[in-house]
Amino acid sequence: MSRAGLCAFSIAFASTAFAEGLHDPNVRLAQVRTDYADLDEGTAANPLTIVHPCLWPDGTPGLLVPCFTGPDVFAHSNAYRFPGLAPLSPRHWLLLLNNEPWIAPGNSGPPDQSLPRALPGTGVMGFAASPALSLADGLYWRFHLALSHLHDNPVGPYAIPFLSIGAAAARGNGGPVGALNDPERPHVVRFRSRLDAVFGSTPDQLWTLSHFLWTTAEWGGKPRMAFVHLYHAGYLHDGTPFEFSTPTSPGGISRWNWPIAESALFPGAEVAFIDAEDTQIHCGFETPALTAPGQTIEAEIDLQALYRCLSDLGFYDEPMPEQEPIPITGVHWANELTGERVAIAATVWGIDVVDAVDAAKHDGAGPDFGQVRPGAETAQIVAGLERACDADLVCRSRRAQSADPAQTKSADRGGPAALQARPEPPAFRSRSIVPLRNRP
Repeated sequence: MSRAGLCAFSIAFASTAFAEGLHDPNVRLAQVRTDYADLDEGTAANPLTIVHPCLWPDGTPGLLVPCFTGPDVFAHSNAYRFPGLAPLSPRHWLLLLNNEPWIAPGNSGPPDQSLPRALPGTGVMGFAASPALSLADGLYWRFHLALSHLHDNPVGPYAIPFLSIGAAAARGNGGPVGALNDPERPHVVRFRSRLDAVFGSTPDQLWTLSHFLWTTAEWGGKPRMAFVHLYHAGYLHDGTPFEFSTPTSPGGISRWNWPIAESALFPGAEVAFIDAEDTQIHCGFETPALTAPGQTIEAEIDLQALYRCLSDLGFYDEPMPEQEPIPITGVHWANELTGERVAIAATVWGIDVVDAVDAAKHDGAGPDFGQVRPGAETAQIVAGLERACDADLVCRSRRAQSADPAQTKSADRGGPAALQARPEPPAFRSRSIVPLRNRP
């Protein structure tokens, strides 16, 4: 498309009235921006606004960290823009580049823009968009997420980087993604996700790798998040496998403050967690899980069923209303990790949020995202991570000793004792699950 045609298309798109749902279903336009509206947000020229009191006061059960008071100024903004095919449109996908603890001196940028975006496979926060399909009606894009501690994290190897792409009502989507308690409004998330590469460690080390879907809905005056682990691997301080749920314990909750007024995630949320392989036993519906590099899943997750299940399990301090419409304000995909010499790369495409009628259709209409195959971009990402591993003696040696991918609970629940889940406390509702992005 010519430059003039591209700009005309962007202007036309920007002036079109927004209908509820994704602003860019199936990722046709692929414009991406980081969290803050102002390019200099969080720098000396434009300090952050830290709001008090926080959503969750100190002393709240399940609270992750105290209500931070700063800092409000960082050396760089680390803002990133990818124009896609709609450079002049106010609509865009939201990219988060957070590195916990966000208050650590090594972070050059503000929360959710803690570190600069890197080309995937060349740095900690690797993100890119590339064409997935080229059909008669144009391009369909995919998002690459490559999070790496094979590259130096300025906060150290036990920092917790969080790399996310998605749609947010408060930043770029132009309105709610959908609604709960109304079958005629969008609430079923469709997508494909591929696990491109995993570089794990050993059971005697602290390390974790995650790839998940996370969503936000609002009722009772608070944002309510739901995290679904699509892939997880690793071990905690005591040598137990890293997981948020088991067949006998459906997951847990935490209460999370985010007192930055300019952020799309302000003021924080109540967060519930469950692993994909455990939704069948605890919620009555199956969620596909990733278990090894090279695997692709085609997922269709009904957020109505997910939130109803998590609410009925007692994970939210106020139950989900039975009838009144509840706005879905965000749908996102993310990678997260901690530990020395570990990395995870994944690709997401074919993203849409549909209503109950469309979810029930299986008529083959629309693009065939099953045609999408890993391309040169994926090969380059994996090669970049392999080069970084080979440049490190410990990582290179570990790779040579084991050709098998890191074992996960979903891949083998009946493995050796070292891989078994830890004993569960009898009362799961009082158990506080600490998501890695805010673990001290």
